[in-house]
Amino acid sequence: MNTPPLLLCLLLALPVATPAATLTPARNAIDAVTVFLDRAEVTRLLDVELPAGAHTIEVPGLPAQLIEPSLRAAGQGPQGLRIGSVETRRLFGSEAAQEQERTLRAELQTLTERKAQLEGKVQALDTQAAFIQRLATLPGEEQKEGNRLFTPEKWPAAWQAIGQGMAETNAARLTLQQEGRTLTRQIQQLEERLRQIQTGRRDTLTALLHIESASGGSARFTLSYQLPNATWSPSYDAQLATEQGTLELTQRASVRQASGEAWEGVALSVSTARPSAGVVMPSLTPWWIDFSRPPLPAARMRLEKSQRADEMIAGAMAPDTTLPAEAEEVVAAVQATEFSVRYRIPGRVSVPADNSRQRFVLGKQQFSSRLAARATPKRDPRAFLYAEFDYSGESPLLAGSWQLQRDGIYVGTAEQAVVRPGEAMALPFGPDEAIKVEHQLLKDERGTQGLLKREQRVERRYRITLTNGHQRAIPITVYDQLPVARNETINVALSDDSTPPNATNVDERSGVISWQQALAPKKPWQIDFGYDISFPREKEIPGF
Repeated sequence: MNTPPLLLCLLLALPVATPAATLTPARNAIDAVTVFLDRAEVTRLLDVELPAGAHTIEVPGLPAQLIEPSLRAAGQGPQGLRIGSVETRRLFGSEAAQEQERTLRAELQTLTERKAQLEGKVQALDTQAAFIQRLATLPGEEQKEGNRLFTPEKWPAAWQAIGQGMAETNAARLTLQQEGRTLTRQIQQLEERLRQIQTGRRDTLTALLHIESASGGSARFTLSYQLPNATWSPSYDAQLATEQGTLELTQRASVRQASGEAWEGVALSVSTARPSAGVVMPSLTPWWIDFSRPPLPAARMRLEKSQRADEMIAGAMAPDTTLPAEAEEVVAAVQATEFSVRYRIPGRVSVPADNSRQRFVLGKQQFSSRLAARATPKRDPRAFLYAEFDYSGESPLLAGSWQLQRDGIYVGTAEQAVVRPGEAMALPFGPDEAIKVEHQLLKDERGTQGLLKREQRVERRYRITLTNGHQRAIPITVYDQLPVARNETINVALSDDSTPPNATNVDERSGVISWQQALAPKKPWQIDFGYDISFPREKEIPGF
């Protein structure tokens, strides 16, 4: 059948579609990582030369534990570039190992052949050296006719030629031996990699970017995804200068990860966001109350227990329609600084995938501090120095460990809860040996009281004396406690002759009381403290 000329011209005028092809990026490298408190987000840069048409860009070797719903792609390139979809394909450990084994074994065979060639050259040089050594003995040997091979006047030229030959041979042999040692190390490294593949085969993921471009040209894509087994924790260095009354705070981030891929030379950020916390608030179920029921017979209890177990199993097998299936894997809006804080580590850094801790400085701040002392004479006969200041930072300080230095000397570590902007802080900096604390028991008596209703009565009296050895006044807070009764027949009262406390039930701790005063230098401060306890005569209270 002949094609009409007009139709043939129309067909020739149509553009020829380029067949879809699988493309491998010329560049595939991790560019940036944001570490959250419970996972990390990785961003890869992919550079690809695109022909016109529809294509699939293949990105192999991604960690198998990658959170697949978090996979996102974006790109820039020729006019009309479109990204259709992003999907993943799992490559099981045995498949990946076979492919890697083929590559490694090919490299190993090449290196082994090169080493064999070197060994052959070394043997040839050994033979050459033995020949030259044999030549060195010839000038002195006599022939059968009694004549020498070389006359004495020719010996210097022969020695020079033999010496030059030996030097060149030894230099060539030394070069070959050095190259042989390098090849031996490379072969050992390949053999070790082969052993690791055979003993620790792991699954990997391959990401497939389905794209379409109206024209050819260079394109750059970003591929981002989230990984578990990565976290960071805050730590703080607080340096107190007692003479200047300043406190310098250095905030650090301790990052560790075992995500399955090493981060080499990346732009690293840490964020206070927690993507895995979920996006839907918990729901409340009916709270049923009823009168207590008499205990069930044992047989009926077993039957009802079995029925409840069946219901639980059925409920576990039924699909959950109350929450989205992938609620915990939705990417959080980490850029919303009103709800989270993100710190960008300066420069480019590396974090290996061996779960080791890498520490980075997030920032430094300086505050004016107020020195104060605190004491609990009942537990410890020492006063402790505290630096009090108002935290005026722009973002909260997460709960973490504080490394404390006083006047350049490390004094210890303290754990602190979350500190929010505008809150007051008090950091401990160890004992203040210049403040003397004495705690005396003045009275401990037990007796009975009452005419009609006889009761036991316990009276205890204490005296606390504090002396300030500093050259300046120091605000001090002294803590003690009253017994707290758990039975209404036990009566506890602060004695009338006690120094009135400034606060009771301090920090919502029942029975804890405190006294506060600016302790003048060299002048003792005396606190009298006591309590009376009464309870039924026929009862006993341990310790009283």
